[in-house]
Amino acid sequence: MLMIPFNVVMTARLSGYIDPQALPAVIEKLRARHALLGVRVEIDGNDDAWFIQDNVPEILVEVRERGTGDQWIETAGEQAMISFDPDKGPLIRFVLLHSNDRADLVICCHHLICDGISLTYLLRDILTHLADPHRKVDVLPEPPVLSRETVPTAPSMNAVARAVMRLINRRWARKNIRFGWDHMKKLHQVFWERNRGARTVTSEMSADNTSVLVHRCREEAVTVNTALWTAFMMAQRDVQDDGEPYRGCAGMAVNIRNMLKRPVQESFGFYAASLTVKLPTPGEKPFWDIARDYHDRISRAMEKNDPFKMLTSEYIHPTLLDSLYFSKYGLIKSRISMKLLKKMRWDKTSYGYSITNVGRVPIPLTYGNLGIECIYGPFFYSDVNEKTVGVITTGDTITFMLTYNSQVIPDDKVKRIMEMFDHYITQSLKR
Repeated sequence: MLMIPFNVVMTARLSGYIDPQALPAVIEKLRARHALLGVRVEIDGNDDAWFIQDNVPEILVEVRERGTGDQWIETAGEQAMISFDPDKGPLIRFVLLHSNDRADLVICCHHLICDGISLTYLLRDILTHLADPHRKVDVLPEPPVLSRETVPTAPSMNAVARAVMRLINRRWARKNIRFGWDHMKKLHQVFWERNRGARTVTSEMSADNTSVLVHRCREEAVTVNTALWTAFMMAQRDVQDDGEPYRGCAGMAVNIRNMLKRPVQESFGFYAASLTVKLPTPGEKPFWDIARDYHDRISRAMEKNDPFKMLTSEYIHPTLLDSLYFSKYGLIKSRISMKLLKKMRWDKTSYGYSITNVGRVPIPLTYGNLGIECIYGPFFYSDVNEKTVGVITTGDTITFMLTYNSQVIPDDKVKRIMEMFDHYITQSLKR
């Protein structure tokens, strides 16, 4: 994951004035609370990566005059494409788009150290200290590292598979392939040259409609997340044909913060897992009938899925794991790497949608003279997802960010998908 060019971006749209001189000082101050804000990465002789806290520069906070229209969306997309220097650190940066009475705070972070919920807690802490500059920092306990030692039950690999993996690792080790930071930068460059068609569209659900949706979901005994999935799948059915089997494959982010031996609580870090569910193309049944079917399918998948299965990657040689995207983008040639790439389904588009629903953020909306109007994100582009959706609820407003590649799916189709999504959500609220 270290070498893969995945940044996560979240944008808070704020009311009130933020002093551009005060913001960097507050962010630096919060390193004491969230240790991963001030780390760099070292790779040891065994090709294992470690977070290091010494000699890490200040966090970059770029200040720009706030314009109108889609400036913040353009800024978010731009930040996603700019690589970090993991060997120097830090692995997070900010852009403040500010005016006298409004501000957009764009947070960009390497996915290695954050998830969507982490970014919302960080936003809360920043606004809290901006509103009260003399407030002391409440230092959190050192967050647990996601590992076989910290999860309730570590995932296993059967004896035959382990034996095969050991053979593969020995064959790979003999090649003595290693990757440095210059290699990573080249991969990042090639990735974004090939995916220069990445685009984002946004949508927002009013407070009234959000309230009605939550109420209807309770009545229908499904989650809000399931209702959103239903509307997106129905929109996909209407706009795109069924010629691609991956469109029935749904990817979902799962919050694992409270599943570890020691709960993560409000710590800043990467505490998410992925879940894959097969969702059939919606038929002509009523919306809520489809939603209940999807709810059952997702619930069964959650029960069967091991949220910590990603830890089986520890059986794979570190540089073999790093090599996957280098192989995919033609920067190395290796049959071993390509076979593993295909086995993990990273070699092509594998999901019609992947949705990260952060849910209702448990943070205040007012901080002195500053207020959160809404939050958009997480913005995240992956080349294995045809469409990636970030969903977050701030107060009584749900926002959506749909990211896609216009070289894979045309802009007009995405626009139509969002229109049909809004249509089905609105129709579902009617009695």
